[in-house]
Amino acid sequence: MEPPSSSYPPPSSPFNPTGPAPAPRPSGCGKPVIIGCLVVLVLLGVGLVLLITNAPKLLDWALGQMEATILAQLPPDVTPEEKERLQRAFADLQEAVDSGKINPAELQDLQRKMMSLSGKQRLTREEILELTRDLEEAAGKTPAGESI
Repeated sequence: MEPPSSSYPPPSSPFNPTGPAPAPRPSGCGKPVIIGCLVVLVLLGVGLVLLITNAPKLLDWALGQMEATILAQLPPDVTPEEKERLQRAFADLQEAVDSGKINPAELQDLQRKMMSLSGKQRLTREEILELTRDLEEAAGKTPAGESI
């Protein structure tokens, strides 16, 4: 035997009393987010290319700024000859970078040292002489008073 049929609709669920469930939202990123990310990636790529192509100019500027800062902090016991040697060492290093003899990435340790020196209130004569030797060595010059 078959169960008796009723003409009443089935009762609504207590979890969805208003009707059918809404359509599920698509997952993932929307078009504006994807387009925005692509634009940011393109801009980062262009910036990286510009940075790489202008690295020698940027390094020249940074070396000039560090030279000015260090020269302003010279101790009184540095002789004019030592000051001139320091300035010549900076010029030799800039020339070596400009001519492509030195890869700017090779100068990171020297730049770190100059940054720490430029942050000091007053430099010592020994620090100046050591920096001069390091600059001359980085530029491929024989430090004054030393033989190869």
